[in-house]
Amino acid sequence: MTLLATTPSPPPVGAPVGPQVPPELFKRFVDFVYAISGIRFADSKAYFLNSKLDGRRQALQLPTLQAYYDYLQKPEAKLLEIPALLNEVTINETFFYRNQQQLQCFWDQLLIPMLGRKRQAGQRNLRFLSAACSTGDEPYTFALDLANTGVARDLQVDIIGMDISQRALDVAKQGLFKKYAVRNIPPPLLQRYFTEKSNGGIADYQLNDDIKRMVRFGHGSLMDGQALRLLGKMDVIFCRNVLIYFDRASREQVLKNLADALSDDGYLLVGHSENLYAEKHIFRPVKEFPNALAYQKTSALPKVTL
Repeated sequence: MTLLATTPSPPPVGAPVGPQVPPELFKRFVDFVYAISGIRFADSKAYFLNSKLDGRRQALQLPTLQAYYDYLQKPEAKLLEIPALLNEVTINETFFYRNQQQLQCFWDQLLIPMLGRKRQAGQRNLRFLSAACSTGDEPYTFALDLANTGVARDLQVDIIGMDISQRALDVAKQGLFKKYAVRNIPPPLLQRYFTEKSNGGIADYQLNDDIKRMVRFGHGSLMDGQALRLLGKMDVIFCRNVLIYFDRASREQVLKNLADALSDDGYLLVGHSENLYAEKHIFRPVKEFPNALAYQKTSALPKVTL
């Protein structure tokens, strides 16, 4: 997932003191990042955020951080500088086949029955959204499983990855991954769908074009309900290890946006540390299969037929 950095980043011992930002200006920057992303930096992240802000100030050759803040308010900043800022303050923690127990439960207990219901109803579309997809490891995991098993070969499959970081999306589209990212891929799949390349003695893994063509990527924020609606209704939305970084108000807005984008019988899957009890008016858990960490829209009663 691409997330705003959330771990405290104090300056290294003996390192030069970073840029000093008056508390009032720091708060304005924090509010600005919150407004464009829905995620708020705590005071403990001041060193990290200030250093990233100062890096962008230097890149633009502006004299002060106040001048940089003023520039961010200008219309021309929206096109290039705001995406550049988001690229700097986001981190990309993701890899293929993350939480394999959850994925296996989803596949066996939710997806396969869903495919059966679709065929019985004469429906021929299957749509996935990987929200906050980062460098694409998650949506490509779906593509690998679908290609390898062929369980949906008679359906029109649409897999979409969406992220707020354009830099992460550029990496996703390239499809070149480090060994850490592919470590959970079963060896037969790694051999079949990737080409190992040497990069200065370090192995990189290039995903083949057939799998890359199964996934399309789009830039957007989960706070942007219109952007999600434009994607159309989804059968499955993965939004794992993302919600924990939003405050209460932003989290509720994101979940409302995801509910609008989800079909009535679709599933939202979240991370193992995320619980939507406080938002039970939006989503209810699929209690029959707790390991799937799956939810359905509260408004979409009755329960799915198992």
